[in-house]
Formats: sequence, structure tokens, C-alpha cells
Amino acid sequence: MREVDLNSAENPEQALIKQMDSNTRLLTISSIQYASGLKMDLAPLGHHCRASETLFCVDAIQSLGAVPFDAQAIDADFVMADGHKWMLGPEGLALFYCKQEIQPQLKLNQFGWHMVEHQGDYDRTDWSPATNAQRFECGSPNMMGIHALSASLSLLLEVGLAEVDALIQTKVDYLLEQLQLIPGLSIHSPLERKSRSGIINFTINNVNHALLHKQLVQSNIICAYRGGGIRFSPHFYTPDSALRSAIETLKLLIPST
Repeated sequence: MREVDLNSAENPEQALIKQMDSNTRLLTISSIQYASGLKMDLAPLGHHCRASETLFCVDAIQSLGAVPFDAQAIDADFVMADGHKWMLGPEGLALFYCKQEIQPQLKLNQFGWHMVEHQGDYDRTDWSPATNAQRFECGSPNMMGIHALSASLSLLLEVGLAEVDALIQTKVDYLLEQLQLIPGLSIHSPLERKSRSGIINFTINNVNHALLHKQLVQSNIICAYRGGGIRFSPHFYTPDSALRSAIETLKLLIPST
């Protein structure tokens, strides 16, 4: 296995491709890096994988529900994501996409009544896995989770993913503008639109960031401590007042950390 430091690479996509050779069987990548918010240009990676007969696997948990995403356009063989992040669903329900021609290559490790070809025929003494993606759904579906995720996806589709993306970027614009006015603060997320997402990671000189995160949360500022820094990640519905409160609270807390 080979790993690539994407945050330090001048061209992250080329850095990945450079590490691939004739022995490479699978390239797996997060569509958006969870700590820095770096958004990958996935299409060149997918096309290179196709040309080199390498499988391409994308963890899209930080993309789906926040930015437009097309599994076919990027030539992905596999895409997966939990529903509880930007898709606004409950925990315990995820999605998995697999190209139809690749499905037989995956070894099944879980078995149940729901993943058989002749589902509902309980008198059969022989069975075989379903020939479609149902073969990966071994047991009874999480119906409560499915209905909840369906509701949240309906909301996102009603707004429209292009509009969701635009609204998120407007909020990111504001946060970046305000954060860069704070003395000693460094942004560790991309600033260019093509490479940035809804995630902003920052550090501040001479500050205990674990303590700062705890104090922000105690002040009702929803954020995360990731990659050694503080991560802000507003969604499309985050009110401007919440963004202003986050900035003002951060300024007040910095001297105490």
C-alpha cells in the first residue's frame, strides 16, 4: 500500500497518479479531505484508472449533499458514503455504488434472506446471490433510517444541489474573509474555489486548539477538532447570525487559550 500526502502536494491528482504503476490494483480516495476540506478533481483520476485497468474507489461522505456529484462522469467503480453528514440523514444508514460489471468480483462476507436471487421463495433448498446490487443488502433494511434519509434527500433535491453548493460557498466566503482578519490565524484549507469545499480548517499561533474547541462547543458553536486545527463547516441552511456568532465567540475565547 502507498500513501500520498495530498495537502503538501502542488498537484494532488498528479501526485496520486505518479505513485501508480503496473502493480496498482486499486486507487482509493476521499472526494473531499475531512480535515483540510481539499476537494479532489476526480475525473482525471477515474480516467487514468480506466486507462491503466485499475479499480477506482471514492469515499464521498464529505461531498454528497453538499456538492454535485456524478459517479459515471468520474468513472468510479465504487462510491460509498454514510448518510449522517451533508446528506442530513440519521446514523446507521449508508449508500454503496458499484459498477454492474464489477459486482461479481466482490467477495460476499455477509448473507441473509434479502440478498438472494429468489427473494421470498422460502421453500427453495438451493439459493444464489442476487444478480443486481441487492446482493449487498444481506438482512432486513433499516426502514426508519431509510424514511428519514428519504426526507432529508427530498429537501436537498427540492433546493437543488447547485443552489446548495452556491449557498455553502457564500458562507465559506464570509468565514474566510473574517478569519483572515484575526492576527496569528492560519488557514489550512484551499482558498481557490475549484479546490475548496464547505470545510475550513484553521490554527492560531500559541493556542491550545483542543481546549479552544472545547470552549467553542461549550459556547454553542458547532465545530470540530480535526487535523490539529479547528474545523468550521457550515451547511446551506446555516443562518448568517450563526456565522457572525462563531467569529465573535472565537475572538473572545482566543485570549483564554
